[in-house]
Amino acid sequence: MTVVLFAAEAWASGTWTKRVTSGPAPTERSTPAVAAIGDAVYLFGGMKDDFSTFENAFYNDLYRFDTALDSWELLDPAGDLPPPRVFAGAAADECNGVMLVFGGATYSPDFSDFVAYDDLWAYDADADAWIEIHPENAGPVGRSRPNVWFAGGKLYVFGGVTSAFAFMNDLWAYDLGSNRWKELVPAGAPGSPRGRHEAMAGAAPIRGKLTLYGGETMGAAGFEMLDDTWEFDLRTRRWTEVTPRARRDITPPRNYGAAAVVGWDLYLQGGDVSGGSSGCGAPFEQNPVEELWRYSAIQRKWTKLSPGGDPLVRLKRHVAAEVNGTMYLFSGWDFACDGGVGPGQLWNRDVYSFDP
Repeated sequence: MTVVLFAAEAWASGTWTKRVTSGPAPTERSTPAVAAIGDAVYLFGGMKDDFSTFENAFYNDLYRFDTALDSWELLDPAGDLPPPRVFAGAAADECNGVMLVFGGATYSPDFSDFVAYDDLWAYDADADAWIEIHPENAGPVGRSRPNVWFAGGKLYVFGGVTSAFAFMNDLWAYDLGSNRWKELVPAGAPGSPRGRHEAMAGAAPIRGKLTLYGGETMGAAGFEMLDDTWEFDLRTRRWTEVTPRARRDITPPRNYGAAAVVGWDLYLQGGDVSGGSSGCGAPFEQNPVEELWRYSAIQRKWTKLSPGGDPLVRLKRHVAAEVNGTMYLFSGWDFACDGGVGPGQLWNRDVYSFDP
């Protein structure tokens, strides 16, 4: 890896690439569930929330992206399929070749029928089959956009927003061996992160710790973007806020970014920051950015990167996964509306990668 000082606030590091792909790419959508098994990345579901038609379309299809061949395949798995949804959490049990999917939601454009799911599903890549898991005890309440990680035979679930629009900060673990849930940190416990959804994290721990950044919560004045960084130690079972000092921190706060763990670092690309336009049918202000950041768990420092290769892209509600030391990014959209004149949403069907 070549790292050269680029400027006072950014480092030239790594290579950003727009992949040349083949096969049937996923249709326009935001925030599918994503997990990597071997050389493949699996994308499940997601939604197209079309501002121009004021309609939401939810999906439960499953795509496989072969990173060795840069090729897409639309799968036709056996078994009952999970219901269509967006904002599900997913992580891979790579030893067993399984993608685990928890939660997610469906809702109308005005959010009047917001339904958050509490079901747990497994996709067996070798068998090309879905199976719904029925744990022996009650687990987390249904929620949209939780953070999930997989480590040591357990699926960890943090946060998310419920059907009652409660922003959660509880932490649970599902043990595949015992088929049971265990609440590790209850909601509202002292020393925990604020309740939130859309926090950015990878799907694996870093040095034995679950790491997350930012997201969105409900504050006194309405929705509030967060810019705090937290680690949960799997050994001590304690949260620690590790938000760096201002000059070592990411800025400004953001949500809807795509993140992945590569080595001992957390990489974050894009996302939405405050400001922007709410025209062209958008229900809220839209302000996607193209930035790429790295959080060093060793230095506890965020660094804005300026990679070589192709230009960075402005995206939000996209997703990321790590394969063989490379971060791959999928789906999502940009937004452009000048004085009420579109095009509005600019959907992404390309695949991008970042090699640190």
